[in-house]
Amino acid sequence: MFRTILLAYDGSDHAQSALKTAADLAKIHDADLHLVHTPQIDSPHIVVGAFARPLATPPTAAQIEEAGKHITDKAVTAAREMEVEIKTVHISNDNPAPFILATAEKTGADLIVLGRRGLGAFGAMALGSVSLAVTHGAKTACLTVV
Repeated sequence: MFRTILLAYDGSDHAQSALKTAADLAKIHDADLHLVHTPQIDSPHIVVGAFARPLATPPTAAQIEEAGKHITDKAVTAAREMEVEIKTVHISNDNPAPFILATAEKTGADLIVLGRRGLGAFGAMALGSVSLAVTHGAKTACLTVV
């Protein structure tokens, strides 16, 4: 049924569940499993009146990529422990939903698997829900996992 599965992974508890589900589906359907990760800058800010300023220097592109690789390496290792190989890993600090959707098209995914929550309720309220945006924008089947 599924030949190519794209797992959107951020390292959260829901993403861990999504990884297990995606690995199980990849085994059942003998499908290729691809991984996408979008590390996001989490720098503290100070608010004074109507102005917000970062307290620290934002991380460099290399630091963001290194942090992303650390998260994806854990997912690749976990998948191997479940006897599934991740075919490709895609990392970008772009806006998560559009990057996930573009990666789904690039890999020819016929299923996108992602956790229902990553950042938590406050992050979803402030930034919008990635899982909702992916589900609405996808041209293929989506599975959100709790």
